[in-house]
Amino acid sequence: MKKITFTLPTTWDDITLEKYINLRPVLQTEQKPIQRIINILCVLTGEKKEVIKDISLEQYNDLIKKMKFLETELPKTLKAKRFKVGGKWYEFQLDARKLLFGEYISAMELLQDASTNEDVIFNNLHKILTTICRPVERKYLRWHDVDINGEVIRETSENFYKNMPITIAYPIGVFFYHHLANSTQDIKTYLIQKATQKIKQVKQEMKNLPSFGAGG
Repeated sequence: MKKITFTLPTTWDDITLEKYINLRPVLQTEQKPIQRIINILCVLTGEKKEVIKDISLEQYNDLIKKMKFLETELPKTLKAKRFKVGGKWYEFQLDARKLLFGEYISAMELLQDASTNEDVIFNNLHKILTTICRPVERKYLRWHDVDINGEVIRETSENFYKNMPITIAYPIGVFFYHHLANSTQDIKTYLIQKATQKIKQVKQEMKNLPSFGAGG
């Protein structure tokens, strides 16, 4: 029997956020052992079930050994607040003041759904991460935030989805889930403060308007 060549992750560091989003339902669903392994291999290798079923017993046993890392726990703490993904640097920041209005709308919708279903967080983790992990660059020996716009947000989300190791994404996802109530309140508080400032500004501008009488 011809041996089929696979590229198989051997540690959690090799699992991207995209792979984990596809893998998580398989790991959490009750299945017969052999069916579970086949489904896991399909996700990890990107191959169809027909291909997986054609491997030799020797190769099957070898693949099982390489998949042992799936029995270990994912890290729940982030090693460093600044990290590199897909050749670009990012920094974990909790600052509602840096959100674009469109991000605020999306974040509030996700937060509302996530309050009753944690799957919402993990299935949309690449989107959530863009609001709390901002692109940074090093200039003049110091780190600076990159200017944010809609295009940068879309590129960041795609980069996280395709390239971020789950060992970075998961700890942030856990942190976000456990601080869900505070995150929601922080965003709301900031938006209320901004709205209050805007109202005061408008009132002041109205006071400064010149008054004209009926004959003037």
